[in-house]
Amino acid sequence: LGINTAFVSTALAESGTFIPAAREAGFRTLVITPVFFNPEYLAAHPDAWAITGRGERAKDDWVEFVCPSRVDYRQERAQYVLGLLREHHPDGLSLDFIRHFVFWEMVKSDDSIEPLDTACYCPHCLARFQEEAGVRLPEEVAGSTGRAAEWLWRRQSEAWTRWRADLITSWVEDVVREARRIAPEVTLGVHLVPWGRREYDGGLVRVAGQDVEALAALVDYVSPMAYAHMLYREPEWVGQVTRGLAARVDLPVYPSIEVKESYRTEELTGAFFEAALGAALQPPSRGVVFWSWPPLAEQKPKQDILERR
Repeated sequence: LGINTAFVSTALAESGTFIPAAREAGFRTLVITPVFFNPEYLAAHPDAWAITGRGERAKDDWVEFVCPSRVDYRQERAQYVLGLLREHHPDGLSLDFIRHFVFWEMVKSDDSIEPLDTACYCPHCLARFQEEAGVRLPEEVAGSTGRAAEWLWRRQSEAWTRWRADLITSWVEDVVREARRIAPEVTLGVHLVPWGRREYDGGLVRVAGQDVEALAALVDYVSPMAYAHMLYREPEWVGQVTRGLAARVDLPVYPSIEVKESYRTEELTGAFFEAALGAALQPPSRGVVFWSWPPLAEQKPKQDILERR
């Protein structure tokens, strides 16, 4: 089918058998490592939840996010990710959920994202922001999550946005530095929310905290999750996402596309898949990632499309 790389789950990597077998068969392996999405950790550490501007836990359906400023969690997650590299020797790490809380898979093209639905506004984040950004919350808002969030977006939106993005970038920077010490030839990349620079009022940085240029300076590739069918976009949109990113970074861009429908009942047809695949492979794309293997293994017509390409 032309596939040369397996993006594997941490569970598959930790099996101890898949990576050696893949290497023997000639496949490169990149371990997908979730960062701030961690339901298991939150079940054991309920005080670590990220908190929205409405004072609620950062949870939407299956999406559950840890507060990204917690030093203990950041260190623990870094050691876990680096441990995968030390113990299982994959060809690379693919950093996923390396962002702030947002259920972007359910955000349509004409939606807007309210600041109070973003995160994190827990006391830990507010205290750390004030210390590191040199900003002091007025006493009349400091005791209320909602009032503090509203004040930050009204009076300190630039500083708050930058500080939130730096939380994401700095974690990647620390992990990348150590990963390259452990395995100098390792390939490192990040999964990106597939929003353009201006979409959702600069939502990629403002909401998700993903500073594309800063992240690109640290890794070897970027992979936008360009799930056109899921997001009610035309297949050609995949190419737009790729070109938009490639214009901003001097790195390979590997768009990821769906194989099967998600969050909607309409079938992701072979024709849609073929059109999305064609868009994903247009220059300056350097390849395409498929989400995911099980539905591709089950659908011979879509395998035939890959063979024809």
